[in-house]
Amino acid sequence: MADSAGRISKATFVGTSSTFLAICIISSAVRFFIRFRIQKEFGWDDGFLIFGLFCLITSIGLLQPVMDTMYEAEGLVFGEINPLTFDLVTFIPKSVRYRKLSAAALILIWCSISCVKFSFLAFIRKLVRRMPSMERYWWFTLAFNVAVTIYGTAVYIVACPYFTEAEAMKSMQCVQGSGLAIALSHSIAQMVLDIIGDIFILVIPVTLIWQIRIHWTQKLALVFTLCLTFIMIGITISRIAGLKWKDRLDSIWETFNMLISAEIGLALVAITTFRTLYISKVKRRRVQSPITTFNWYHKSKSVVARIFGKGAGKTRSSESDGFEMEGKHHRIKNEIPRGTMTGVQTFIEENGKSNMSFVTEPTV
Repeated sequence: MADSAGRISKATFVGTSSTFLAICIISSAVRFFIRFRIQKEFGWDDGFLIFGLFCLITSIGLLQPVMDTMYEAEGLVFGEINPLTFDLVTFIPKSVRYRKLSAAALILIWCSISCVKFSFLAFIRKLVRRMPSMERYWWFTLAFNVAVTIYGTAVYIVACPYFTEAEAMKSMQCVQGSGLAIALSHSIAQMVLDIIGDIFILVIPVTLIWQIRIHWTQKLALVFTLCLTFIMIGITISRIAGLKWKDRLDSIWETFNMLISAEIGLALVAITTFRTLYISKVKRRRVQSPITTFNWYHKSKSVVARIFGKGAGKTRSSESDGFEMEGKHHRIKNEIPRGTMTGVQTFIEENGKSNMSFVTEPTV
């Protein structure tokens, strides 16, 4: 009966989290193979991903031995287990052990979620290196997320600082009664700040995309392809919505959603490298393509069109199909690859070596 206490059964918890963990580990292994073996690079974003994986796997290892106790505690809190027929004498020592390991596991999961943010910020750093205003904003966003990480870590101790057998009954009051309001206020504050930090991060790529002179519908399409932050925000909102259930704090709901959020976030961070590898291969194919032998035909056709066609007398820049930055006279060649922020980085690298020094062409 305890295995089905609350809204998320033990089988669902273990099965879902194990599936996403496998996806996370496989995608990360492929990423590291690409980064170390093919690209022969290692950056801060890789370091944060490794540390996030370490925190995630360690937290699962801490939760595993107290999983049964977690569901027994949930059953007692929500009245699904009759305390009169339950052996409380042997349960109290187990509940204290569960409180300690659960708090440690939640802190590690939170650190894993924060590593997703820091990995993303490390990746974005390459895009704003030559943009003073955006670089200052990047530092502000970094400082804000560091502060949120510290506060979020302290929440799991401050909200319910009872870890001994003598305080076992007080720890039960953290999820109901007088202690519920304190625990809820800290948890909601942590998650709201978490969402604000994600939005601050999202502003940077959205600003970069919005400065490109293309149709507004294309801009919206590119913005919505930044699925990493949107997914993290969505899961956090889900955590807030289901945190309180039957006038009590649903600890299993919070733990489960945090764990899934960390696994999805790390997997999406790992997947961004696949886009870079694909784009680099496409670029090499273009360089080696036999179609380049017909360049004289295309160039001569372009010259004839300039002399006799409708575009006669126009400047080269007005004929260009390239994009421009809003308010600046910078030619940006090629198209923006669809998809994740890696596509934006690839686009910028193709036109300015990741330092935003875009190629310019004088008019003739």
